[in-house]
Amino acid sequence: MRKPEKRKLERVQYWQGQMLRSRDFRDIEAGEAQRRWWHNRALHSAYGVAEGLNCSPYPSDALTGVLVSPGVAYDCFGRELILEKSQIVRLPANAPLSLTGTISLLMRYKAPAQAPKADESMEACWTGSGCIAAGTAEFIWIMGDQVDPSEGVSLCAVDYTKGTGRLRKYHLRPSVRPQSRPLLASGTTIPGDTPWDPWSAGFLFDANDSPVTDFIGVETWVDTSAAGFNQIPCYFAWLEGSLWNAQTQQLTPAIFPSLADESISGFTFRLWLQVIELPTLGIVSEQVRRAAAAPTGPGFTFVTDPTDFSLFARQQQLYVSWVGCQMQADVSCCGQQKTAAVAAPTRLMDSSRNS
Repeated sequence: MRKPEKRKLERVQYWQGQMLRSRDFRDIEAGEAQRRWWHNRALHSAYGVAEGLNCSPYPSDALTGVLVSPGVAYDCFGRELILEKSQIVRLPANAPLSLTGTISLLMRYKAPAQAPKADESMEACWTGSGCIAAGTAEFIWIMGDQVDPSEGVSLCAVDYTKGTGRLRKYHLRPSVRPQSRPLLASGTTIPGDTPWDPWSAGFLFDANDSPVTDFIGVETWVDTSAAGFNQIPCYFAWLEGSLWNAQTQQLTPAIFPSLADESISGFTFRLWLQVIELPTLGIVSEQVRRAAAAPTGPGFTFVTDPTDFSLFARQQQLYVSWVGCQMQADVSCCGQQKTAAVAAPTRLMDSSRNS
């Protein structure tokens, strides 16, 4: 299959009142199509089946062909492979009776006919059910199930055992990822004016079995409704600002952030304010161990109370930065294209054109 290597594209320029020929319009369409193919290949990495093109045995009792449903695919050059109506692709007629192996059905690009058929030109604005064009694709059978992407897009495979073929039920074919990119959004809360509420992990009981609220940190609600998410995205958030105040000699142990209650309009950002017991780590100095074990360290104080943290956060201009990523549904793995990229196999027979 010859690879398109047309790199210099031309634009048709004309003046008002100039008479144009049909060839001029075809050249304009060919140039725009080439740019669109470059766009599909470079920006979207379009290769594989985008929609439809499901294969089923035909007929169901004795396999003599494959029924391919309408759909759209893209070859490795970014060209659209459009099948507008169901197509029956017959099995190779010259297959030996003793064949044992696998043959694969490929779909590749076929330029549309220059002149429309009579039934297509009769109704220019209204297309009847019998006036659907065949599309821009043709089919070919090749030996083996390892496909070179330059040969086309693999749709299905037929396994032969001594001349008897059976359509492979589970066939891995490349799939096109969505043309639209993931929705990314980011934002921050107001520095120094972020509202912090006490965060309790539950209830503890004292010696008299009375419930005691245990506040282990603080939390705040981050509003992301301005991003316009329509599905719950993947949120990433972190605390911005200095955790050490040199003037007041205060330090907050807000080193374990966490997220909860994720939704399309926001999430809850939490900070754990408990001091870690360091003696069991065995990697810090004795002075640091004593400072961590004491309520107040040598010259500084840990800010662990939720009320004190709110005042500390206002002084230090603390705020929350976040990033949200809403992925598109059914994103295909790029590795499927790599597994199909092997040496071009030998053709089994002449191509079966889509007509």
